[in-house]
Amino acid sequence: MKRPTAQAILLTAACLVAACAHYAPAPIHAEALPDRLEAARLDQKPPGAAWTMADLLAAALARNANVAEAAAKYRTALAAAKAARVAPGATLTLTAEYANDPSTSSPWLLGGGSDIPLDVGARRSTRTGMADLAAVQALHDYAETVWNVRTALQRAVAERAAADAERVLASEWTTLRQQRLDRLERRVAAGADDRALALAARADLNAAHRRETEASGRRQAADAALAQALGVTPAAVTGLVIAPRSAAPDPSDLSGRRRSAALSRRDVLKAIIDYDIAENALRLEVAKQYPEVRLGPGYTWERGLTKLPFNLNLALPPWDMNRAAIAQAEAKRAEAARTLEAVQAAALSAVDQAAAALKAARASEATVQRDLPNALRQAASADRAAKAGETDRVEALQAEAAVVEARLADGDARKASALAVIDLEDALRAPFGPAETAVLDQSIKALEVHP
Repeated sequence: MKRPTAQAILLTAACLVAACAHYAPAPIHAEALPDRLEAARLDQKPPGAAWTMADLLAAALARNANVAEAAAKYRTALAAAKAARVAPGATLTLTAEYANDPSTSSPWLLGGGSDIPLDVGARRSTRTGMADLAAVQALHDYAETVWNVRTALQRAVAERAAADAERVLASEWTTLRQQRLDRLERRVAAGADDRALALAARADLNAAHRRETEASGRRQAADAALAQALGVTPAAVTGLVIAPRSAAPDPSDLSGRRRSAALSRRDVLKAIIDYDIAENALRLEVAKQYPEVRLGPGYTWERGLTKLPFNLNLALPPWDMNRAAIAQAEAKRAEAARTLEAVQAAALSAVDQAAAALKAARASEATVQRDLPNALRQAASADRAAKAGETDRVEALQAEAAVVEARLADGDARKASALAVIDLEDALRAPFGPAETAVLDQSIKALEVHP
């Protein structure tokens, strides 16, 4: 009788060991990561082909390390949600006793007892529900990371385009300032002008040099930011050709988008999930008012006599019937509700401020654009006077430099408008371009289907 029982126990133990998962080490080699990043290239398009913002966004989602990290966190949250559905394990207690009693048929007492929790009711539903909510929250975190990468791309492209245009104009400005300074110095040497005019012209030349240098620095910084968003090195984006983006709509027609932002922005959705998590936590604390039931079936072989004991264990609530924990959970739920209201208010305010900033930037751009025709007329008049011999070329060069300066101011205003559009899109958490919207939606769907 003992031999078959021992064999059955050994066989069961062997099957359990064979069914266990085994640890597989996966060491990471940090020294190889920089080389892998250096080797990353943009190879979706042939050299010289224009990249749209949708193309850049798709490339960034495939390479950006922050996006990959957020996707990995979402997969971890899904695994945690799956693990939450597994019932907690039972406990098994084995006992043995030897009695030196000749009057019994056997000196041995063998037995086993178990403790099986009943994983039902609010305890199970709240555990699985909170794990599911955490997974959804991780998906929102992924979408927010994707959006941040998209915004970084937009800013880098806008800064890059503005720096390129500024470098060309600043170089022309420097040339005109240099020519004017040379003529003034010749006139000063001839005694025709005061030395102060040449000193002022040299100061203007130094300002033009600084503007050209700063534009080159901004182009390098924009390339670095663009490369970071794309997950490549700055050298890989230096010669990148980027197609101009389409014009943004009039910010005066934003009522529908504004309301949508207050309901569907990822930070708003995360605040809603935080409230749901607080709601589930309250349900759990209410459920803890009642005893937790655990079953304890067992088996005992006592000196030739078989017994089948059965225990019913009750984990009782605290002495205050869990009222303190319930009050804390209710306060946490009320806090989550106030947080949701604050996040929605911040979203609406961000849209309003961004729309106002865009309106002001466009008004400033229109004002600056009106200055350019005046500068062009003055330059043409000065050129005609110089050709007629009425004035020296110094005045004509000054007028031409004023035209370039007006173009630089116009470029600054256009850049401010472009950045204001990006800020408005960021406040809305929605791009104005349908192609980018499709890329963003596809990235979320792909992660949900193939986590």
